[in-house]
Amino acid sequence: MTHLDRRDILAAVVTAALAAAIVLGSAVLWIGIPLVGLWIGGRLTTRGEDFLLVTLAGIPVAMVGFGWLLYRLNAVYERWRGPGDAAGRDHSAWLISLSDERGRSRRDRAPRRLIDVAMTISLAIALVLMTIWFFFLSKLWLVNPL
Repeated sequence: MTHLDRRDILAAVVTAALAAAIVLGSAVLWIGIPLVGLWIGGRLTTRGEDFLLVTLAGIPVAMVGFGWLLYRLNAVYERWRGPGDAAGRDHSAWLISLSDERGRSRRDRAPRRLIDVAMTISLAIALVLMTIWFFFLSKLWLVNPL
């Protein structure tokens, strides 16, 4: 095994670990932080007004901070991944105009980044889970008369 092979293996392992951290971190952002924030708010407060104040102030701040860290982690991931598919790309795929272009040529010029896909999918899962909980598992008798 040559030095170049070891370096390629190391780059692949680091890139895979960073990709897994981005995907898991996206799920933590949309699912974990709100759940932990609600739990902490319940432990720190005794009145409903205080609970609302703590959670409505703390959870969004924590999500913004964690999201910033995820985008920093994504920058490290992109550096380790190398130029490959992302060569010459200097902005996100969603900034590309939809007018007068075929979808394939648009994707070729600005392919989707891992963090964009991971954030979108984890947000969709979080919304589905929240809807299931709200309509079927919550104890709000106005919504769930069962």
